[in-house]
Amino acid sequence: MIWCYIYRSPKKENSYLYIDTENDFSKVPDVLMNVFGEPILVMKVLLDGKRQFVVGSSQDIEDKIKQDGFFVQMLKDDDFYVNSH
Repeated sequence: MIWCYIYRSPKKENSYLYIDTENDFSKVPDVLMNVFGEPILVMKVLLDGKRQFVVGSSQDIEDKIKQDGFFVQMLKDDDFYVNSH
């Protein structure tokens, strides 16, 4: 169970970035940040299993944040197609 900060994208409708430290985007790849745009804080949420998320469980989101340092929620899979090569 962790606290996370949820930011919305000004460039991509219904797209959100979840991180565990407020305003610390250091673990998010630059290429993703460029596509996402300047993050706008929406809320701080405790991932305790009580809140329902469209994209997965609190545990799924927490696991992804711990593994990658962030979690991205998007409306469609191709919204954030990023060629990192």
